[in-house]
Amino acid sequence: MNIFFYLLLFVIGTLFGSFYTLAVYRIPKRQDIVHTHSYCPNCNHKLGFLDLIPIISYLFLRGKCKYCKEKIRIRYLILEVLSGSLFVLIAYLFELKIETINITQIAEYSFMVLYVTFIILVCRN
Repeated sequence: MNIFFYLLLFVIGTLFGSFYTLAVYRIPKRQDIVHTHSYCPNCNHKLGFLDLIPIISYLFLRGKCKYCKEKIRIRYLILEVLSGSLFVLIAYLFELKIETINITQIAEYSFMVLYVTFIILVCRN
């Protein structure tokens, strides 16, 4: 049962990783990170739903933009994989198990994830 729990945490972590890459790209350029739709930095084409699936879309598109065929930087894939792995690692270190999880553990885990997110974004600048 815990394998599915950790798999879910990995998927959630990759979603956060995808957001981190967006934030790391846009914050220095003073662009909106919440309301502006994701786009290719080369051709500025808005990305479709399937283009936004972390890891899978990168692999499926073979690391290239679907629209302009320009190469997508590998750092996007790396950060998504690392974020997913980090979510799982933190859960493992906190000994989170779906059968015994309680509100205190959820709060501690959430604060640790937020802390790591803050560190990632601050260290980029």
